[in-house]
Amino acid sequence: MNFAKRKKSVVDFLFILALFGAFAITALFVVLFGAQIYKSTVSNMSTNYEKRTALSYVTEKMRSHDSTGGAEVVDIGGGRSALKLYQESDGKKYVTYLFVVDGYLTEFTADESYDFKFDAGTKILAVSDFSVEKESSSLYHFIVKDSNGENTEFYVTMYSGTDGDDSE
Repeated sequence: MNFAKRKKSVVDFLFILALFGAFAITALFVVLFGAQIYKSTVSNMSTNYEKRTALSYVTEKMRSHDSTGGAEVVDIGGGRSALKLYQESDGKKYVTYLFVVDGYLTEFTADESYDFKFDAGTKILAVSDFSVEKESSSLYHFIVKDSNGENTEFYVTMYSGTDGDDSE
């Protein structure tokens, strides 16, 4: 048998074409599935980043103001709450507010006598909603809703100034 002189038929051409087509379709599906998985991973990472960052940021702010009377929950209107943190430095008293405005967790720090303004804060992180409740004399309950609408709830305990009175 002499394979070198064998005539090529239409069936041989169609087989090679079908094999190439199957390879191309398989490669296309692999790329499409990979892109979908990548998109899902990026979305999940973004959501987790927002949640972890909000949790860490608020917790660290609470810890840095952990003193007797260092934190207070205030109503800022429209059913919204804000965290009001007190600090004294060089004999001056300062107040830091954490609240949500225009879809961002916002921080505003000023002298205690300064009039609080929503538009003067620094945007920290994109979130849909932020609420805080004082559960007891030392326990605060936070709910942060991320940009995807998922709630993250966490509790922070203030250690200083706890007198055992949980009647609040």
